[in-house]
Amino acid sequence: MKNTYHVLVRFEIQEEKFQTLYSLIKEFFEKEVNSSPGFISSQILTNEEKTIVINKATWASKEKFDKFAQETASKSEISKKIAAFNPLRETFYEFDYLKKRK
Repeated sequence: MKNTYHVLVRFEIQEEKFQTLYSLIKEFFEKEVNSSPGFISSQILTNEEKTIVINKATWASKEKFDKFAQETASKSEISKKIAAFNPLRETFYEFDYLKKRK
């Protein structure tokens, strides 16, 4: 098993709130997450109606994510604004990566 750790944060919102939430997530990653040790990447996914938003963040390990969550995210004003959108967070370890056959 690999140590790569994935954090999926899901939001169910009204379409008119999409831009606000998107801007907050983007600002949070640009200002507070990108420079964190162990952070690898993030993707923001949405459905066509923009009523479901999923942020998928990849970390080098659970320990790196937990340290970030405790030391940075828990104290972040931007994170508190994002929390007002009632996110549901799930975490996963990468088990296998299935490549497309040629």
